[in-house]
Amino acid sequence: MKQLRRLRDICLKDLLIVAKDRGSWIVLLLTPLAVIMVASFALGPAFEGQLKATLLVVNLDQGAIGRQLTDSLGQTEGLEVREATEAQCEALEIDGKTYKTCMMVPDDFSSSILTGSNTYLTVYVDPSDNASRPFLVGMIQGAASRLSGTVAAVRVSVAEVLKFAPETDPVMVATDAAPVAFQQMSGEQPVSVDVSSSGSAKDVNMFDTQAPGYSVMFLLFGVMLGAEGLLEERDKGTLGRLLVAPVARPAILGGKLMAQFVIAILQMTILFGIGHFVFGMHLGRSIPGLVLMVGMTAFTATAFGILLASAVRTRRQATSIGTLVIILMSALGGSWWPLSIEPQFMQTIGHLTINAWALDGMNALIINGKGFMDILPQAAVLFVMGCGAYLIGLRLFNFRSS
Repeated sequence: MKQLRRLRDICLKDLLIVAKDRGSWIVLLLTPLAVIMVASFALGPAFEGQLKATLLVVNLDQGAIGRQLTDSLGQTEGLEVREATEAQCEALEIDGKTYKTCMMVPDDFSSSILTGSNTYLTVYVDPSDNASRPFLVGMIQGAASRLSGTVAAVRVSVAEVLKFAPETDPVMVATDAAPVAFQQMSGEQPVSVDVSSSGSAKDVNMFDTQAPGYSVMFLLFGVMLGAEGLLEERDKGTLGRLLVAPVARPAILGGKLMAQFVIAILQMTILFGIGHFVFGMHLGRSIPGLVLMVGMTAFTATAFGILLASAVRTRRQATSIGTLVIILMSALGGSWWPLSIEPQFMQTIGHLTINAWALDGMNALIINGKGFMDILPQAAVLFVMGCGAYLIGLRLFNFRSS
């Protein structure tokens, strides 16, 4: 019991020190909140489908089919069509403003289709654009595919007419059938797609996707500050004096761990609370599950701080090595972007990090609507990682400055 009371006293002492340090709270709360807000507001329009991509179009064709094609693209949601000249199309520039993609319709487009010949569309792209280019090229390919299907239907119609009236001019039949077919193409489609969310959050916003990742990253930076404080106390001889007192080493590090754990819990709770009540962030349908994931993440991150303090000799090393490790873990573990977009081997490596397991559990709750039992494996992995890091840190930590 005496060791538990001493552990409690060490914890309370550290909490009071942090509470009086305004600079620490800037790192713990204001900095992550600012980064989360900037990332969420910057990516929000794209995530919610509010951004419009501009497609330059050069229609050299004077026929109805070329005009029908460009008109159908102009009616596409999220796509703005702007007319251009051939020179502007090749340069992807109009009046000093650059664009990413341009489509050119050849002058014989309609006549080639009506006479039964194949034709093509020329597309100029900016090779450095990996954001809107796939969307724009996909729109063009989709329109070309629908057009090809309609052309095939017209050709079948012409062939059937010629079976019964071989003396009929096929071009005339195609000319009569094409407008009706293309009108059907641009109208209501016989097959539509109904998209439904599989999670409990029907309208996931950017705070749902950005807040957990950046919160975990800055949680790790917070425990890095705790590791620096632990090394400072060692260098000043505070820890050495504690060893003279009847305080066991596990109680000393346990008190430090408890204080940092409480701070980490408060940090995550405040960030998630602001995200929910101010910015509409979803918390999922299992609050106990989210509490468990926040607790296990805070515990493992805190144990990482103890391990970091045991692996370095100076505060400067703790800052440089800790920053490098946290940045690598955040990039590999999905704090900056979804882990699913990484190659498979990087996803495997990413699951060696705290971030990946923490975000797997949090995203399952917040975005996918999973329940308490569903995130127990992630919580268990975090607990094992935290226990391992604490035990190694306790074994290796030098309580006296060398």
